[in-house]
Formats: sequence, structure tokens, C-alpha cells
Amino acid sequence: MPPFTPKLPRSVAESLKIVKPEPSVLVKARTHEARAEKLRQQEDVATREKLGKPDPRDRNKPPDKHAPQAPKPHLEFLERWAVLEAALGPITEKATKEYDAKLGETPGPHQVLGHLIANLPRPRLDLLMRDPRLPALNVAFGHRPLQKVISDNELLQDLGVTWLTFVDAKRDLKFQLGLNSYRSAQAIALYLTVIRAAVDPKVRKTANFVSDVEILDIAKDLLREVTTHIIDELQGAHDSFFAVGDRKAVGEQFRTDKAKASGRTVPDANAPKGQPTLKGPPPPGSRPTPGARKM
Repeated sequence: MPPFTPKLPRSVAESLKIVKPEPSVLVKARTHEARAEKLRQQEDVATREKLGKPDPRDRNKPPDKHAPQAPKPHLEFLERWAVLEAALGPITEKATKEYDAKLGETPGPHQVLGHLIANLPRPRLDLLMRDPRLPALNVAFGHRPLQKVISDNELLQDLGVTWLTFVDAKRDLKFQLGLNSYRSAQAIALYLTVIRAAVDPKVRKTANFVSDVEILDIAKDLLREVTTHIIDELQGAHDSFFAVGDRKAVGEQFRTDKAKASGRTVPDANAPKGQPTLKGPPPPGSRPTPGARKM
């Protein structure tokens, strides 16, 4: 009796496997933005329920388990931060090359984020620099042990962010805001990175902003403004890329409208330049083309 030979497991060639395409940067950013907006709505609903006047007769009533509960204040900030992480993918390689060519160093994630903010169009950048939440955040930082928050944070230590780095960024926001757009954008990115490191539960730290509602209320709105500008730019780049096929139709319509407005006969689309082929006989009263044989 021949020895038993087990069958090999069924395998499929790599070229025949169906690989699900990875979502685009815009899709990732929109997904995280939608989740952040949902958390924001839940917080608004829970706040309105909390501000409502309670019935005195329900004083001894046990709490309702089905009542809307407000999400933790730092979750919306972390969800919006995921929008930035998705948007940093395409620009990281370009920013790294520019930093290496100009400064001879490799940029950190917060410096790439500042590069991304600084590359926004000038009108968007001006709106961001005039945002009143920037000075409000500076005032709120003044009442916190910020040196301890930065010095005892593992993530900021890995990024090379020290207390002196933060002080330099604070000076840029105070004296260079709107004047030197690149340094101002780098300072805004560093502010957001410090808050992200202080609220991330996975980062080892001594002091944090996880339950600091005042800081998070300002930071969430500021980050929402930043992500809105970035997503709008991603959407504009996406629309312009996929509108290439419509350019021929738009150009043809523009050419036709321009010819009709000038009173000339509309030439064929494939007519040679300088001597267009007319559709049908020339209109009565028109001047003959130079060099053409008279009929």
C-alpha cells in the first residue's frame, strides 16, 4: 500500500489575488473629520441636557443609564489629529528633502506639520494667523505648569522638543505672527503637538491636559480651523485632478462663444491654425481668403 500523501493546501497566485485598494488621503481625512463632528454633536447634546433645569422631585431618582453621556473632552482633539496624520503622508517626503537640502537635518513630524500649514494659500494662512484662539491659548498656557508638561513627556522628548523650543515658538507667535508666515506656521504646529502629546493616553507623562476643559475647548476649535483649511485644499486638488477630462469640452465651448461674440464663423475643431476649414459655404458678403481662387 503506498504511503499516505496529504494534499497541499489550495493556494492562489499573488497576481490573481484581489487586493482592496487603500483609501485615499482625502477619504481618510473626511472619515476622521466625520467622527470628530459626531463627538462634537454628542458633547453639545449632553451639555444642553445638563444645562436644563432638573425637576426637584427627581432628586432621589437613580441616574438614567440611557441618558446621553458627554464624551471625554480629549477624544475630539485626538480624532481631529488623525486628520493631520492622514494629510501629512503625501507631503512628508517633499518636506524631508527640502529640510535636508536647506538645513541638512531630518524634520520631525511637528516640523512637517508646520511645513504643511505654511504651504496653505495666503488668504487661508492670513485667516489662521488672525484667529482669536491663538492669543487665548497663550493666556491659558500662562496658568499651567507648562514646563513640567513638556519636560516630563516621553513623546516630546523623542521629538526633541524642549522647554526652550517652546519658548522660541511662543516668541514667534508673539512677534512674528503674520510677518514671517513660515515661522508662525511652525509655532502653531508646535503648540498643537504639545497639546496632542499632553492628551494622548498612550504617552508616558507626568502632567497632562486630558481633563483640562479650558485648554481643550480652545485647542479643539483651533485644530478644527486648521483641519478645515487642509481638507478644503485636498478637496480642491482632487477636483482639479479629475476635471482634466472636461477641459476639452470647456475649451471648445469657450472657443465657440468667442467666435460667435466676434461675429466670425465658427471654425471646425480640427481645422488647421491660420486657415480654418469653414462649415459649409462662406456667408454672403464675406471677404475671400487671400490666395484663394475666385469662383
